[in-house]
Amino acid sequence: MPSRPLAPVSLGVVFLAFAAGQQPYSSPEEELPRRVGPQPVAFSHAAHAANRIVCRDCHPGAADRERAGLPGRDDCMLCHGVIAADRAAIQRLAALPAGRPIAWERVYEVPGFVFFSHSEHVLAGLGCEQCHGSVADREVLSQEVSVNMVSCMNCHASRNVSNECFLCHDLGQ
Repeated sequence: MPSRPLAPVSLGVVFLAFAAGQQPYSSPEEELPRRVGPQPVAFSHAAHAANRIVCRDCHPGAADRERAGLPGRDDCMLCHGVIAADRAAIQRLAALPAGRPIAWERVYEVPGFVFFSHSEHVLAGLGCEQCHGSVADREVLSQEVSVNMVSCMNCHASRNVSNECFLCHDLGQ
């Protein structure tokens, strides 16, 4: 989180510059894909997608909440109590404490001072792959798509969606 809020004048300058077609904000260099450390539970999005499991089956908040959510041990065991229960990876999953979340290593994350609502983007017709890449084809996830401010603002501009600062940031008002 920033140590102090931006002054209203500087936000006005940023907005006016965008309105004039200039791009005053330059984002830090990103090296994509960005790999993350090993996950606590080996998980193949490709294998699950091949079995017709859709994003919202494991990330149910995407449709109606700000956060899509990450599956916990109990969520996984709804299927894996029976399916592939003899596999070593599933047995390790089953051995995790019931009712406790899995400490997944985050792949995509926006800064804490940014408001992002998955549900608003789903309602606008965006598919998960537009912000997360071809997840359904991946054995191991890495961040493939930039979620920095410039990327988000360019996406909004390409769809004629407002780039008003207050839509994504608390301006202390």
